Amino acid sequence: MSIKVITVAYYFMIFIKSNIGYISMFIAVIGFGSGPPFVKLALQEFYVMDLMAVRFSLAFVLMLIFALLMRVDLSIKKIGLTPFLMGLLNPFLVTLSFHIGLLLTSPVSGVALISTLPIWQPFVARVFLKEKIEIKVIIGAFITIIGTLILLSTQRKIGGGNYLGDFIIFLGMMCVSINEVLGRRFMQTKVNQLGVNTFQYMIGAILSILILFIVWPDSSFTYNNYLNFSPPVLAAITLSFITFGAYLFYNFALRRAPIGRISLMYPLTGPIGATMSWIVLGSTISINIFISLIIILVGTIIPQINKKAKD
Repeated sequence: MSIKVITVAYYFMIFIKSNIGYISMFIAVIGFGSGPPFVKLALQEFYVMDLMAVRFSLAFVLMLIFALLMRVDLSIKKIGLTPFLMGLLNPFLVTLSFHIGLLLTSPVSGVALISTLPIWQPFVARVFLKEKIEIKVIIGAFITIIGTLILLSTQRKIGGGNYLGDFIIFLGMMCVSINEVLGRRFMQTKVNQLGVNTFQYMIGAILSILILFIVWPDSSFTYNNYLNFSPPVLAAITLSFITFGAYLFYNFALRRAPIGRISLMYPLTGPIGATMSWIVLGSTISINIFISLIIILVGTIIPQINKKAKD
């Protein structure tokens, strides 16, 4: 092995080590952006609660096995009750809103709404943490709203959008923002992130199964049909692995990178999701969609100009 190869490998490892938080968030964003198209495909066969039960149960089993292999202390006394609240907000309520919303609207609209998340966090922080809202946040929010309205109206014109579905997904994004504001300091403590993830998925699985078999017993689940591995079934399985990986990398990033910086990556879900919708579902991608995504990107970046990163 030559000296040049060893040198390149050395500097590459240094780069990975010094930017591991941002790299983890980028991987998580790929998962967040890729999810909605697979949800849309899976809902062709699954009912909402069926899909959530399958998705969270598989993700919980994967995370539990991983946590046990890593010898994580999963005692409630050690981890506390905060992960139960986090699990209720995100992934349960967030996923529920996305599944219901995507029954009505386009996955492109869904990922566009995900990409607006950084702009709403200061407003949620104002409500819960009494943090001051800067004028540039208001300007960025105004620009972001314009870009979002252009995209949603474009989707509606081409037959893929629905304002009610968009609003339901928006409510889910509010749950994401509340969860992130309330849990950002918690994830930076000595608590083990694998334990937090395990309890989050456990709450999602338990609530989904309870609703499925007690509150909403009209299930579409039949073993014979789902053993055929049709595209919707494969989409549901893929979603389980996306859920497992995305939140794992996301919570890892929260511990190792400033909130303000990693939030800037959310707008990337727009182009990622639009591309995945085209690949998975054959969704129409027009120039107006990418123009609106650029406007949303500008709107979310403005509040971060000259902003000092918070630990």
